[in-house]
Amino acid sequence: MSDTPVPALPNHPAAAEPVPVHDGGAEVGHPRDAEEYPAASVPAAPDPAADLRAALDGAAAGFVAVGLGLGAALAPVLVAVLAEAFGGGFTDPGDILRTAGQIWLAAQRVGLDVAGEQPGAAVRLGIVPLGVTVPLVLVLARAGRRCAAAGEGGRTGGARPVTFALSAFAIVYAGLAYGIAVVAATPAIEPVRERAPIAAGAAALVFGGYGALRMGAYRDLPGRMPPGVRDRLRPFAVPGAVALRAGAAAACVLAAGGAVIVCASLVVHADAVGAYVDRVAAGAPDTVALALLCAALMPNAVMCAVAYASGAGFAIGVGTTVAPTGVDLGAVPALPLLGALPETTSVAGWCTLAVPVAAGVVAGLIAARGGQAGRVWTAVGAAAASGAVTGVLVAGAAWLATGAAGAQRLTRTGPHIGTTAGSVTAAVAVVAALTALIAAWYRRRTVRAAAHLETVAVPVPGQATR
Repeated sequence: MSDTPVPALPNHPAAAEPVPVHDGGAEVGHPRDAEEYPAASVPAAPDPAADLRAALDGAAAGFVAVGLGLGAALAPVLVAVLAEAFGGGFTDPGDILRTAGQIWLAAQRVGLDVAGEQPGAAVRLGIVPLGVTVPLVLVLARAGRRCAAAGEGGRTGGARPVTFALSAFAIVYAGLAYGIAVVAATPAIEPVRERAPIAAGAAALVFGGYGALRMGAYRDLPGRMPPGVRDRLRPFAVPGAVALRAGAAAACVLAAGGAVIVCASLVVHADAVGAYVDRVAAGAPDTVALALLCAALMPNAVMCAVAYASGAGFAIGVGTTVAPTGVDLGAVPALPLLGALPETTSVAGWCTLAVPVAAGVVAGLIAARGGQAGRVWTAVGAAAASGAVTGVLVAGAAWLATGAAGAQRLTRTGPHIGTTAGSVTAAVAVVAALTALIAAWYRRRTVRAAAHLETVAVPVPGQATR
């Protein structure tokens, strides 16, 4: 016999199987690495010209975002001014622009100090008109996408130009916010100047960064992790993505349920709402202005309805609460939206508790469908984690919807943040986990039954056997 080794046949299964090569403890050529984590490109030498171009693009995006945001805040002001003009009134153009600037700042949680009857007795308004905040968020996310495309960083995975663009964008946006806070000040209403750049800069970084991530910025960061860390995080990549999708979907279901609750309550309490309108509005211009104010605060009402459906409730003043378990209210401002507040507990109030349950069912179905086939407990874990994602989103929205609506007892209005987030997290996590368990078990059983039928030989009638 010869000692010459026999080469593997080309068609042999072992010849097609990739052989892992160890280099410093990391496997090279593993097929899952290329699928789950993009290969990290070799970092090139810093290019000052490219960094400058990215920073200029980010600064331009900051100017455009401020302009579009002011336009969104100016639109309802112009509608109210036109209504007043048809009524015989006149408004100075400078006052129109200053009012739009104040609304733009208030939509980003920059407080407004309203002068009181006595000198030095200013009242700080901290309520955020979320109806104006929503378009601002869209504008900031769009600006973040532009920053991600700076120097083609969003497509090639270069983190350096995107970071320069986002930094310049946030700095310019915060600086313009401070300038607007100075210019928009009047003897009656003065924005809190020291809070303007902080609040605006934080909003630019958060929502602009979200837009950049949606465009694919920083995609190469997982590939630059140490191999040991990357290997530990690999099993959580798919369940984590599924949990994020399921949690976001549950938050959307909660928002839709809150909107339904608000609309139904407005219809049921139509008489009280109409009485508030007659008490406050003296004519067509006042009615238009009141309608615009209610439209700007409608998302706040939806968030309060979500807090109500969670069982935690919300407050309209210090020491008050509105929840399915009980209603404790004093005197409330004459705002038509507040005419829809329930006076006592009712069966309809208890039925609103089905909204978080529905959100949990949706999250569980998404987790069971998006999880890896045959792994029931992985789907259940992703479903339970989606409750935490929904809780974080609800906590952020509840924080934005909470603030001071006046002096004394009205310094505390809005949802109870901690209890609302905790209740939503628990409800969605439990219901989603149970739903995912049932759905994943049924899915695996169906797949096994179909595979069993394929392996069973079915004799054909009339066929001769040999």
